[in-house]
Amino acid sequence: MEQTRAKIIDKYFNAGKRLVLSDPVYKQWVMRYTFLELEKDLGENGDITTDCLKIDKRIYKARVYANSLGTMAGGDEIEYFLDKSDPNLRPRLGHIKIISKQKDGEEFLKDDMILEIEGDIHDILKSERVVLNFLQHMCGIATKTKQIIEKAHTANSKILICPTRKTTWGLLDKKAVYLGGGGTHRLSLSDAVLIKDNHEALFENDLKKLLENFNLPKTEYAFFEIEMQNPEQIVENAEYLKNLQAERKLPVPVVIMFDNIKPEIIENIIIELKKNDFYDNFLFEASGGINEKNITDYAKTGVDVISMGSLTQKLEPLDLSLEIGKPSSSI
Repeated sequence: MEQTRAKIIDKYFNAGKRLVLSDPVYKQWVMRYTFLELEKDLGENGDITTDCLKIDKRIYKARVYANSLGTMAGGDEIEYFLDKSDPNLRPRLGHIKIISKQKDGEEFLKDDMILEIEGDIHDILKSERVVLNFLQHMCGIATKTKQIIEKAHTANSKILICPTRKTTWGLLDKKAVYLGGGGTHRLSLSDAVLIKDNHEALFENDLKKLLENFNLPKTEYAFFEIEMQNPEQIVENAEYLKNLQAERKLPVPVVIMFDNIKPEIIENIIIELKKNDFYDNFLFEASGGINEKNITDYAKTGVDVISMGSLTQKLEPLDLSLEIGKPSSSI
C-alpha cells in the first residue's frame, strides 16, 4: 500500500514533465524572464558601455562557472533564449551558440564550468546579466530543494517535497523545484480543488455546510484537497468525508492538509485516523511554517506531501560568474 500511495502522490502532485518549452503557458514564463528582461535591461539606448568600446565585431567564447556546489536548472531555457529561438524574438541580440552545458537536474561542484557559449562579443556582454540572473535564480531553488529533500529523506524516504504557489517567477520556480527532485503541487488554480480557510469562512467555517453547497468540477482535475486548521475537528471531519466518498459524492482519495499544525499533533492525529480505519481513504499533506530546521520533524509524522513556501521565498541565488575567453575569429 505504501508503494501505491507514493505512486499516487507522484502522479497527482508532480506535474514537472509539463514544464517544457513546448507548453505554451510555460513558454510565456520563460519569455518573460529572458526576452522581456533583456528588452528592459537594454532600455531605449541599449548597452551604451559596450557600444562605446573600440573593438571589432569578433566571435568570442565565454564560460559560466559555479562559485559553489549546486544543482543545475535553467540550462534548457537559456539554450532556447540564446541559441534555438526565432531571431525575430530577439531583434537586438544576435545568435549565441551553446557549445556545452551542464544537464539540468545534475549536481556540480565549486569551480565547475556549467555553460559555454560562443558569439559576437557585443551580444555576449549585452545578455550577460539576463543569463546569469536566470541561472542563479533557477539553480538557487534547485540546489536548496535538493538539500532539503536529502534532509527529509533521512526521516521518510517516500515523502514528496513541493513548493506552494508563493513564487517569485511562477512556473519557473516550480520547474526549478522539480529539477531539484521535488514535486510541483498545483501549477495553477485550474489544476485541482483546494478548499482553504477563506472558502470555509464563507460558510461560517462549517465544512459540512460548504460541501453541501459545492458542485464538483465538470472538467478533469488532479486532486481534491481540504485545508484543516482545527486539530480537534479533523477526525470528526474525516468520518464525514469518508461517508461522502462511500456515497460517491467525493473522489477517492481526498487529500487532507494539516495547515500550521505542529508535527507532534499531526503524528498523533494520523495515529488516531489509523485506529479509526480512515487512513487508507485519504492522502495527507503538511504545510505552513515548515523550513530546513523542522523538515525532519514533519517528514516523520506520516504525511505523504510537505509543501513549503520557503523553497521559493527568501531565496539566495546561487553564485555564478561569466568569464570571457580570447577571440576565436573575426566576423
